Amino acid sequence: MQQGQDYNTENSPEISEKKYRILGFLIILFALLIRLFDLGDRVFHHDESVHASFTLKLLETEQYRYDPAYHGPFLFHSTAVVFHSLGINDTTARLIPVFFGVAATLLLFLLKKELGERGVLWSAFLLSFSPSMVYFSRFFRNDPIIVFCTLATVIGGIRYLENLHSPKRYPYLILAATSLAIAVSSKENAYLIIFMFGAYAGIYSLYRFYSYWKKEKLSLKRTLVLKISSIFPFVPEVLISGTLFIFIVMLFYTSLFRTPETLFSIVERAFSHWMEMHRIERIGGPFYFYIPILLVYESPILIFGTAGIVHFLKKKGENTSFFMFLSYWAVTSLLLYSYLQEKVPWLVVHIVLPVGILAGAYLGDFFSGTPSRRQKNLLETENMNSGTENMNFETDKKPAFGTKRSRAHTFVVGILALTLIISLIQCISVNFYRSMEPDELMTYSQASSDIQQVMKKIEVFNQGPETLRISVVDPDNLYWPLPWYLRDYEKTAYYTKPPAKAKYDAIIVPAEYQMYKEIQEEGYASYNFTLRPGKEFTLYYNKELENSI
Repeated sequence: MQQGQDYNTENSPEISEKKYRILGFLIILFALLIRLFDLGDRVFHHDESVHASFTLKLLETEQYRYDPAYHGPFLFHSTAVVFHSLGINDTTARLIPVFFGVAATLLLFLLKKELGERGVLWSAFLLSFSPSMVYFSRFFRNDPIIVFCTLATVIGGIRYLENLHSPKRYPYLILAATSLAIAVSSKENAYLIIFMFGAYAGIYSLYRFYSYWKKEKLSLKRTLVLKISSIFPFVPEVLISGTLFIFIVMLFYTSLFRTPETLFSIVERAFSHWMEMHRIERIGGPFYFYIPILLVYESPILIFGTAGIVHFLKKKGENTSFFMFLSYWAVTSLLLYSYLQEKVPWLVVHIVLPVGILAGAYLGDFFSGTPSRRQKNLLETENMNSGTENMNFETDKKPAFGTKRSRAHTFVVGILALTLIISLIQCISVNFYRSMEPDELMTYSQASSDIQQVMKKIEVFNQGPETLRISVVDPDNLYWPLPWYLRDYEKTAYYTKPPAKAKYDAIIVPAEYQMYKEIQEEGYASYNFTLRPGKEFTLYYNKELENSI
């Protein structure tokens, strides 16, 4: 799957500006609509319900205390604004992930110089309906925010270095610092991103330093002095951007400076908690955990992203350094998340992002390099007008080369069409038909649709949320997402064992509990339901509650 040309976006035939804008608009519109459609239909995952409950507490008490088990404060604070403005329900809770999911796709258009117009459109198209990107952009978690911030940091860094000796660099430095601060304020894998990008920057800087030293043939001390002196003028603005970074981080972690926190305590708690989770393998899995997910759902991105790594590392062009970084980012992300013993499906989006960009860039380059009919006609005319024996020999060879190229092109287009169809079907299936099926690789510990039926039954009782007394019992306190759906029932109480009461309005207990030994069977009806895979519960309710039905 390789073209025989150097990659240079300026020399590759591009599409018209009008067509580029129209296609870009349609892709972004599609990305938005597919993420918004039936957004509140899927029952909350237990993580979503915990995040939503934290947000409600923040909204009601204006208090927040960082707990690394539930990640950073940005999601809670931003969603609290949405709740305050648009109301509290499953749909509004997922609007922030939707926004950042679509915004990440929109950001790709800032990479037109590196990817070319076709490369941008292909990357945006692939990520707009990537099954994992869509699924977790419709999921009340932090990962779409991290995806956006990672890409924004990369773009800010690239444009800052590109405009290093121009006043235009300042907005890009602010973009990078702000994006990185929001990432750190969202989830702890932001530290992985800092480590990953910092390592690359360090290695690349050492390589540039060594190359300069060997080329100029100066002493090591003299080279160090020259390099430090060239960096020194930029130190003040870097320090200011660092101050902005710290301000934004502390703004959210202190809940707008209302609770005491220090930067050291935030970082220390994050590292100590997640290093312990990695050590005990709380949610462990094999090293290849993400490969089946990529194969099942992301086949066009995986195949053409891999082809892109090989293609761009072999070819030389004006954007070679960008594609070296992109390849490093893709491979390192896969290796890092494969190594860490916190194996959950939503982390795959951090692998899909760089691989998807590479896939789009490769496809843009591939189709830019396909000869047009006009070019073919010119080639045929030149061959007909050739009179020398040497040219006749070349003419005899060109059709054979053209045939091979045509076959390769047809082969690639066939694979692309097949994988795009499969990926689109998977996207529709996992997001709209099988979004709560436990055997889907994407639906890790997803709550059951039975909860919707339980709530419908409770809602028609002849006592309302103000008076109905509901007891929820689970010895492990793993009754989520019930607290979210019972949030309006003021007299709901949660226990590790059934409370000593002679009479209950309604009580929800694990299915193995023999409640009819404690309550009168003739006075209570029961309803069995699945909370989530492996968690079977029973609702017992007083039959008198059905009198008005």
